[in-house]
Amino acid sequence: MDAAAQPPAKRPKLVWVVFLFYLFSVGYTALSFYLILSGSISAPEQATYLRNLSVFDWAITGLTAALNLAGAISIFLLRRIAFSLFMTSLALSILLTLVHAFTTNLTTALGGAGALGLAFGYAISIAVCTYAWKLKARGVLL
Repeated sequence: MDAAAQPPAKRPKLVWVVFLFYLFSVGYTALSFYLILSGSISAPEQATYLRNLSVFDWAITGLTAALNLAGAISIFLLRRIAFSLFMTSLALSILLTLVHAFTTNLTTALGGAGALGLAFGYAISIAVCTYAWKLKARGVLL
């Protein structure tokens, strides 16, 4: 049986979870940035932090969001590139966070709950990268 005649692979349920999580996450983050910067939400430390970001910072943030969306779409379509997209996004996020931790008021802007949220987010990203790698290794991602 040739590749064109094979039935499409059944999409694992966890792929749906990853896909929907990243769609929601990127949208929620963009909305949060907008609400904080517009003054709709009173968060002076966060607003100051976001207003002081450079063009480079915003570009990396946008690139990370785009990589996450591309990874989510790729894993939904069961494409092998999903693993690379998620790993690149994770690496950029960690690098940018480390730079900001040493050069900006990131720790003040985050606060205790924000730091916990950041750690939780990284744990999720690492889990998604691991999952994508396992799917790739098993041949589910083509």
